[in-house]
Amino acid sequence: MASHIREHGTEVANPDTGEERLAVLRRIVERKQYAKVDGCMIDLFSASAIVKIYDALTSPEAKAKYRNCRAPVMAKIAFQLMK
Repeated sequence: MASHIREHGTEVANPDTGEERLAVLRRIVERKQYAKVDGCMIDLFSASAIVKIYDALTSPEAKAKYRNCRAPVMAKIAFQLMK
């Protein structure tokens, strides 16, 4: 995974796998910050919604499919499901 920290402290991550992407999103929630994931800024609220939806999925196939989406798509799905 290509990841680096910008001068002002923002993490920039380009995860190669769904597991790495989910780890970055969990780190955002854990640190209560934001980061640029897959070219999109993901804030604490969005990351929290994505992680909650992922954790609520029961099927391993659904988890794998959701995990392999890019972060902006994951956020869009999470907000649609939270309505």
